[in-house]
Amino acid sequence: MKIIKSILTKNPCYTAGRKITVKGLMLHSVGCSQPSAQVFIRMWNSPSYSAACVHGFIDGNSGTIYQTLPWNHRGWHCGSGRNGSGNNTHIGVEMCEPATIRYTGGGTFTCSNLADARACARRTYNAAVELFAYLCKEYGLNPMKDGVILSHAEGNARGIATNHGDPEHLWRGLALPYTMNTFRKAVKLKMEGKTGTVQEPAKADTDQKTDTQKPTAKKFYRVRKSWGDAASQLGAFENLELAKKRADQSKGYKVFDSNGKQVYPKTETTSTTKKKSVTALAKEVIAGKWGAGEDRKKRLTAAGYDYAAVQKKVNEMLK
Repeated sequence: MKIIKSILTKNPCYTAGRKITVKGLMLHSVGCSQPSAQVFIRMWNSPSYSAACVHGFIDGNSGTIYQTLPWNHRGWHCGSGRNGSGNNTHIGVEMCEPATIRYTGGGTFTCSNLADARACARRTYNAAVELFAYLCKEYGLNPMKDGVILSHAEGNARGIATNHGDPEHLWRGLALPYTMNTFRKAVKLKMEGKTGTVQEPAKADTDQKTDTQKPTAKKFYRVRKSWGDAASQLGAFENLELAKKRADQSKGYKVFDSNGKQVYPKTETTSTTKKKSVTALAKEVIAGKWGAGEDRKKRLTAAGYDYAAVQKKVNEMLK
């Protein structure tokens, strides 16, 4: 395991100087086709970059780990939810993603070189296993204990993070056999000096181009104060009438469909809000302000923006 210290000393999160008692570790994936950790480090190490800050990046080209905050420093890596924020308890680490993928919508992407993309994902996965085993030993953590090692998506489900789908969306999209359960088990084995093995995909398909499969999912109506305020959600209902009744029970709540469109109470669309440029939006996406995966697509679309154009600009900026 190779760790290089590249502390983001100019980032407002670092200069805030807040510390935490480490109770867990959270695994992230950057959500764009950029394998180089240095790209993010250069962008985030600025006094004006106040959107996010993590404890480390794992480079997709080499598997090198770049430590960007002291481990016991309070990061800005997962936002907050209905039960508070994992920033107060968890170290956050981002895995960089393959250069050969291109996001087409939400958590789906195309891949121009599956073998290379899988190799990149394997490097970051294995490096993350080593790093998390090291940190669990350092802070006396049990990787199999509930809530100790979480993905960003699992943090959201527990109400301590924003609505992201990483990192399992990447592993699924590349048809890799990794899950957060295999990850936690691999960390435990690493701590014991053993090596965990998982079944890899058949070699015959490694040269194929692929589109990720969209998981089949039910459509839900969500009751929130606003679409972007996931922490305020009171429930998700398959039945619209039930969702309306739940919204009526609490002041200021509305019903949104799966695409983030407000369906109750009905509102007239207006164009009074000044629209942001594609470049400005791309910078906000890179900064993490619009979430990741399917959540990003829904939020941008609901705000009246062209998701495809914004994602294209993000890919261009991160080349």
